[in-house]
Amino acid sequence: MSTSKQTIERDGILATRLCSHTKDADIINESKLKALPGHCILFEAQDSVPGTTNMLDQQTPVSSKLELKVGAQVMLLKNINVSAGLVNGARGVVKSFTEGLPVVLFKNKELHLKKERWVVKSASGGSITRVQLPLKLAWAFSIHKSQGLTLDCVEMSLGRVFEAGQAYVALSRAQSLDSLRVLDFKASQVWANPDVLEFYRYMDQIRIIPLGPKSKIVNEGNVLRKKSAPKSKLYSKPLVTIS
Repeated sequence: MSTSKQTIERDGILATRLCSHTKDADIINESKLKALPGHCILFEAQDSVPGTTNMLDQQTPVSSKLELKVGAQVMLLKNINVSAGLVNGARGVVKSFTEGLPVVLFKNKELHLKKERWVVKSASGGSITRVQLPLKLAWAFSIHKSQGLTLDCVEMSLGRVFEAGQAYVALSRAQSLDSLRVLDFKASQVWANPDVLEFYRYMDQIRIIPLGPKSKIVNEGNVLRKKSAPKSKLYSKPLVTIS
């Protein structure tokens, strides 16, 4: 199935570009925001404990500082209304600012955002909170930072993939094929970690002997015994074909 020319944008919401390198994503977001007309509005987080900025930047999804303009492509970072589709990973575009806060058009509805709270545990066992808008710029971000998200509008360039499993992580972020655009797919860029493959090859040649009340313990490791079936050829075949 070809996705490279697929139109997945609507209502001014553009596809998020997944990049193999964080630096590439940062450059795209900064340049796109700068190119928009008008002035940036800065939103700063309120942290309950001074001096914890770097720690909270790492342990919460929101940054200490967020700059926005009308027209900025953004992503929601918290479940606000699951039934309405306003969930972590939902894509939107800033339409205006009301009472100092952004009004964002998502695919399902327009929402006047307010700041939300995140709580993390400190090394001493106490709690530290951060209050910030649940948004981030979303013209682009790294494949690594996309882990755990399901994106409703995403495109990707896989030509610079450099780690085993990285292409799989990127492709599996898409909500469906209808919301996915792959720009430069190469089968050679999709490979698994050799240790993982070796583990599955090993598991393919053994079977687990259940230990029920009437079972006899097999004196071959007590649990595992080699099968006589031929080795599976699954792991030497291409996993996908996408263009």
